[in-house]
Amino acid sequence: MLDVIREGWDRLIRFFSGGEGVIVGEVQAESSPPGILVEPISITKESEPELQEEPVDLSRWEVTEYTDSPFVKCGRLYIEGDDLVIRSDLDDRGFCIPLVDVVGVLDGEAVPVLLLSNGTQVGVAKRSISGKGVNFWIEPFLYTLPLARVMTVLEGRARKAAVFVGREVVEG
Repeated sequence: MLDVIREGWDRLIRFFSGGEGVIVGEVQAESSPPGILVEPISITKESEPELQEEPVDLSRWEVTEYTDSPFVKCGRLYIEGDDLVIRSDLDDRGFCIPLVDVVGVLDGEAVPVLLLSNGTQVGVAKRSISGKGVNFWIEPFLYTLPLARVMTVLEGRARKAAVFVGREVVEG
């Protein structure tokens, strides 16, 4: 019994050490399959190719100082029913502009901003002077949004957009 185990052990050692092939039934396994490296790979400093680092041209880079944005997110704008709703974290009342009046805002007209609860006018909405934003003047705050974000909400590509207020209002 021990002879059978020893013989099996010896065959196994010869097989893994790259010695002679092992016969299993009628099939003979090769001592080292083609494409498999038997010797260990050693990489030394001398065998590595020299990597030449090319100097980097930093003349086209411009260093700019980081500055905080003058605006802080303070709410959201979304469509609810037939109204464009403005919610503010600074004022818990809720405001709206009827969607039919939003066209006037986009044309640069001053349109009334109404309270959600009773429809009382509490402010006005108008495009910014640059034309790239929409401003909501609701006492005592001036809220603003990029016009592009308002358009994504109106076109249905976004469900809501961030409303911003000047940083000095929040921190000051």
